[in-house]
Amino acid sequence: MIGHVSLEEEIEVDFSRARRKALLRQVRTRLRRDGASDGLLCFDEVRKYHGTAVGRVYRGMRTVAVAQIAGSVSRCSEFDRSFMPTRASSEERWKHMDRAFHRGEGLPLVSLYKVEGLYFVLNGHHRVSVVSYHGVEWIDAEVTEFGASGLWSERKDMDALSAPSKRGGLSMREMTSLELAKQRHEERLREAESSRQAKALRDSRKWRAGRRSALAWELKWHAGRLLKFLRALRNVGKDRETCHMSVKEDVRGRA
Repeated sequence: MIGHVSLEEEIEVDFSRARRKALLRQVRTRLRRDGASDGLLCFDEVRKYHGTAVGRVYRGMRTVAVAQIAGSVSRCSEFDRSFMPTRASSEERWKHMDRAFHRGEGLPLVSLYKVEGLYFVLNGHHRVSVVSYHGVEWIDAEVTEFGASGLWSERKDMDALSAPSKRGGLSMREMTSLELAKQRHEERLREAESSRQAKALRDSRKWRAGRRSALAWELKWHAGRLLKFLRALRNVGKDRETCHMSVKEDVRGRA
């Protein structure tokens, strides 16, 4: 049990909220009418654009910031850019991972492709979605880097964040990652504020419900005491009446 809610009910609520977040984000994106997409970046498109068809290096197990996971290798349309599920068909698998998360079970490593500091999910979309929903900031993953020549240093990877491309203007890394980071930061601030307000409202409702329950119990207790007192008075009256009748009968008997 989680509070007064069972685990299965909590999981059902989690998936419903995750789907609702994805739906609301889709609506906001359409209302903006600026042509921006609310979906994930697609690995093949980014790789072709950036010319990273060669230079594949397996990096092994790494701990990766969830905010840097920006796309997918094969399921770009099934999650939005914050990895909330956009399709009801993902329900069973999503709930399975959410159940494991609530139970504290160790989740298998996700498999990620890395291109210029951005990560794309090869395997483990639902795991990334669940930890993203719960606000987990880091995740363990097996990483394969594309566009790397030999042992690409972390320094070179960090320099790609700020150095302009040789062709002039912003590099693809800057255009995608910085905009994505800005959007996610703004969205998470809004979601954090919404969560804070929702929590405050829930706490207020719980307090009022608890107060009503306490008042109801107190009224019930006083009513019970009053009822016992009235019964006692009635019994005293009956005893007096019985005693009075007894005295009268005794007097008549003596007469």
